[in-house]
Amino acid sequence: MRGTSWIATLIFITTLGSVTLAQQADLLDRTFSGVSKETTPQAAKADIQNQASQKISEEVIKELVGEDRFNKNKAMIQNKIIKNSARYIPFSKPSPLIQDGADFKMAVEMKLSLRDLKQMLQENSLLNENDAVPVVLPVISFVDQVEGRSYRWWQPLDKNPQGFLFKEGRAMEEALRNSFQGKNFFVIKPMEAGLGSNVPSSFQNERISGEDAQFFAQYFNAPVTIDGQVLFNKEAKGGNYTIEIRLTATQVSNGRPIADVSRKFTTDPGPFETSVDKKMREVLEGTANDLASQVFEAWQRGSLGTSVIRLTIQGSHSLPLMEGVKDKIRSQITQVKNIRERLIGTEGTSYEVDASVSATDLVQRIEALDFNGKKLTKVSEGRDEIVLKFAQ
Repeated sequence: MRGTSWIATLIFITTLGSVTLAQQADLLDRTFSGVSKETTPQAAKADIQNQASQKISEEVIKELVGEDRFNKNKAMIQNKIIKNSARYIPFSKPSPLIQDGADFKMAVEMKLSLRDLKQMLQENSLLNENDAVPVVLPVISFVDQVEGRSYRWWQPLDKNPQGFLFKEGRAMEEALRNSFQGKNFFVIKPMEAGLGSNVPSSFQNERISGEDAQFFAQYFNAPVTIDGQVLFNKEAKGGNYTIEIRLTATQVSNGRPIADVSRKFTTDPGPFETSVDKKMREVLEGTANDLASQVFEAWQRGSLGTSVIRLTIQGSHSLPLMEGVKDKIRSQITQVKNIRERLIGTEGTSYEVDASVSATDLVQRIEALDFNGKKLTKVSEGRDEIVLKFAQ
């Protein structure tokens, strides 16, 4: 019994230590040097600490939301965020106060929780990359392998556009519109609006990807597309039919998938169109909600509007050192939204970095960091790939 209690205590301490390390990794270190003209040391110290909180908060918030958004919402940021800075600044350490003539001087070291600050910004709708409601364009194929037909709204070749596949496409549009609207996204309904007639013939291809997707995004002012397929088929045995739905939401600017769903459903026995339509009405809402939630999570993380940069650090290094590198890059560079390992080997470690800055800018910011007395320096750089090594 005593041994069990000891083990439980050890697990608790280990877990507590892990939580503490995770929290520390999310803290941004900043230092401010201030001057006060207050006449007493107590008043001067309080004045410089207030200056530090104000200045550091402004700098970090500008990095997170951008200069334009900061200036446009300055009053709200001051009243709802900075005035409550104790929520995201858990640590503040002033240096000794120095009197210089009539002035007092002091430095203040602060640790700022990016996680808590981002949460406050999100609560006030300030962390979004764009002021406008993000627009989403569905480019989904409907394929009926029972009757041997297909429908794509951007290929207005169907002589009977009010047929069965058109009807199911309209139902999909409505489900997507409702689900995404609840997440502050606007889904275009191209079938309802008859947008197919506006698409040039050179872009009326079966699959919308690459340069075609870039055209659709610009033409319809939609930075996110939902492509994929809804496939209807007959089961080999019995009178049932299958519905396969595969949808991918893509950030068109860099061709990066940000969400996907893949579902397969079986209908009840009965006439083909009646059975399929009934099952579609049952499953569309849940499927659309799943996709919308994934896109919204990417949007909340700030991943929309970012580019993926491959970061490689040459050489074989200890796991604690590389974990520290990853945590420091993620916590100290506010323009980095996420970082993931992709390859670990004897020649180096590679990461995928979601960043709202260019590769050149990212290199400069990483080179300015200190990793337990070590520095990273550039080996090579491309548009979406950088290679670094530890300086000797």
